[in-house]
Amino acid sequence: MPVSIRDKDHGFTRIKLDFKKLRGRGVKVGLMGNEQVEGTSVVDYATYNEFGTSRIPARPFMQRTADEGKEEITRFTEHLVGQMIDGKIDDTTVLKNLGEKYTSMVKKTIRDAKNWAVPNDPATIKAKGSSSPLIDTGRMIGAVSYEILGESANVAPIGGSGTALVANIVKSI
Repeated sequence: MPVSIRDKDHGFTRIKLDFKKLRGRGVKVGLMGNEQVEGTSVVDYATYNEFGTSRIPARPFMQRTADEGKEEITRFTEHLVGQMIDGKIDDTTVLKNLGEKYTSMVKKTIRDAKNWAVPNDPATIKAKGSSSPLIDTGRMIGAVSYEILGESANVAPIGGSGTALVANIVKSI
């Protein structure tokens, strides 16, 4: 009696390829670019607020987002990878959705700064007409964005570089 063997892939080859496409890729979220406000780049302004200066107290919105959002972003990443495994989204969509989610988390941290950050000095409140720390013209919060990194991209930890204040969420999954 002849024996017949059938090898069914069940999508494993596609899943393996999707994970291979993610290798070496990641998402960079933060303030990037060279926009200037009254002679100071928005990135520098954000860096001064993140780490503080002799005149500006530290209001670490990037670090706070990373610390408080770690579990949420981990769960979201697991959800996205599950959708990729199920064939519902591709590798680029995983990274795009992750970038959009983390960008919204950073912006929420900035908007909620009144509840956690060092309050503005009374002179600052008078000058800008608001007591909301980290928000004045809206340019800083508007400059928060993300970039999908390729395999050869240089990934650095949270920090200012003169042209970017970023948190690299995922280098590879």
